[in-house]
Amino acid sequence: MELTWRNFWFESKAEIKAALGMSEDMIHVHFGLALFLIGAVLLRNRRKGVLIAWCVGAFLQIVNEVLDAREWINWTGNVNWSEFLKDTGATLFWPTVLVLIWRWIGRRPS
Repeated sequence: MELTWRNFWFESKAEIKAALGMSEDMIHVHFGLALFLIGAVLLRNRRKGVLIAWCVGAFLQIVNEVLDAREWINWTGNVNWSEFLKDTGATLFWPTVLVLIWRWIGRRPS
């Protein structure tokens, strides 16, 4: 089999899923939260570092879903919108909650 970026991407995802023994939904939750926390720590000294970390996670999730959608189009001729929304929600739920908490804590009077 020829190794293309598409094959590499989907084989890598399958290997991660097998190695972790998690469902795809749980992988989205864990990777989304981990990516956000790493970004927030790395950008902690920037004024909008938490928001930038969330945006980077959202961007990478959208890229992942666009690649998945291209495969769905190749297989079925359509985009699987419910899977797109479910994966995006799973990936961004906890980072979004943490950004909202961070913003709320930052606005409380001292």
